[in-house]
Amino acid sequence: MEELLFSQAGMAILVRIRRKLEEEFGFAFRLADRQQILELLTAASASPDRAIRRDFHDFLDTLDSRQRTRLQRLGIPVPAPETET
Repeated sequence: MEELLFSQAGMAILVRIRRKLEEEFGFAFRLADRQQILELLTAASASPDRAIRRDFHDFLDTLDSRQRTRLQRLGIPVPAPETET
């Protein structure tokens, strides 16, 4: 099974999201566990906390199109990248 690989900037944002969600839910997410990364991203995408959702979108901005497509196939709600107007 292919591993999930993210940039250093993406990992830094995941750590920030993890910290916020752990405070919110009291559940520890392990970033070394693929399933828990997916659960973390799913929770972040649906969080009622605006700061967490903003961090989720910041994380998505660090991904290339292949990574975005892969996460979508794994069930993560990934909106299309915003375009500048």
